[in-house]
Amino acid sequence: MKHPNTLSDKQTAALMAMLVALMPFSIDAYLPAIPEMAQSLGSNIHRIERSLSLFMFGVAFGQVTGGAVSDIKGRKPVALAGLGVYALSSLGLVLTANADQLLLLRAVQAFGAGMSVVVVGALVRDYYDGRQAAQMFALIGIILMVAPLLAPMAGAALQSLGGWRAVFAFLLVYALLLLFLVGRFLPKPAQSGKIGVDVFGVVAARFKRVLQTRGALGYLFFQAFSFGSMFAFLTESSFVYMNRYGVSPHGYAWIFALNIITMATFNRVTAWRLKTGAHPQHILRWGIIVQFAANLLLTALVLAFVLPPLWALVLCVMFSVGTQGLVGANTQACFMNYFKQDGGSANAVLGVCQSLIGAGMGMLVTWLHNGSVLVMAGMMLASTVCGIVLLWTFSHQAWLENERGMEGF
Repeated sequence: MKHPNTLSDKQTAALMAMLVALMPFSIDAYLPAIPEMAQSLGSNIHRIERSLSLFMFGVAFGQVTGGAVSDIKGRKPVALAGLGVYALSSLGLVLTANADQLLLLRAVQAFGAGMSVVVVGALVRDYYDGRQAAQMFALIGIILMVAPLLAPMAGAALQSLGGWRAVFAFLLVYALLLLFLVGRFLPKPAQSGKIGVDVFGVVAARFKRVLQTRGALGYLFFQAFSFGSMFAFLTESSFVYMNRYGVSPHGYAWIFALNIITMATFNRVTAWRLKTGAHPQHILRWGIIVQFAANLLLTALVLAFVLPPLWALVLCVMFSVGTQGLVGANTQACFMNYFKQDGGSANAVLGVCQSLIGAGMGMLVTWLHNGSVLVMAGMMLASTVCGIVLLWTFSHQAWLENERGMEGF
């Protein structure tokens, strides 16, 4: 299905990927700088780590607002408004003087990011269906792999050049670039409705319709808890690698890159299998198996050795985090396939649940922190298990129906 603008599919995917890349740049770029930020702002490192979870909570509220309003006013105005909020808060973060200001401004920045990013899935839903939608999500994902691969390296380099504030200066420049590109190239909404006093009732009704679609909920919950597994790692990774194993900021960035390379490889497998006619659920099944096995082995190693060899820890995390390349596009395609209408609200619900559950898992990691690697490994495994149980509980029948509908297997 062709979209109403002058960009090709690949160019459209590139623009959407740049929007989505706000998330990995906002999260991953400052991970190597967390110890320096804590020292500079006179704060405990685990309080600075909580800014990651707070960011995800802010993203959730931004997605609720942006997804619903974009169904009424159109995708472009919402994306521009979110980017404006993001840019202003990024400027504030460059100038922040203490941890309290950092946490507050990160929440505001996250709200803007959520408003901007939520329109991407809705745009795909607007113009693509079924396997074609999954292919578009996969194409966006392939392009998007560059952001989390480069973000920690860029963050470490910026930290070396100008300290941790340089990271937020970069985010400000990136947001201004996106404001220009979205304003110039994203298609104007075909029609723009009015937001009246009953907007909250309209939003609630649309969200209710999404949440009452039982068959879709299992896919939603698995994606959210799969993300939660990765976010548990993100929250504690700088402490584990840099404090427990003595890895330098640049070394951390290179180790982190291995996760993204694995993710990109799995994402490429997803794109190839979809092109050869595979059902998204078939690919998702393998993602579930690999993620569960990697997290189970990681937890077993930590229980056996307390501080496992670094290579073994890195290898398990590579496969666990890497499965996002097998999970993300396919759970999103299975979930969004239920919603021919209200695509923005459905994508917002998906994003909100992913953000809230991811933030919750990250917050639990900081609360349970005891200086061991077991907290990170155990929470990664627990999150994956929760996702599997909820997938089976809510989408058992839908899963079996999809299995019967698959061809060539």
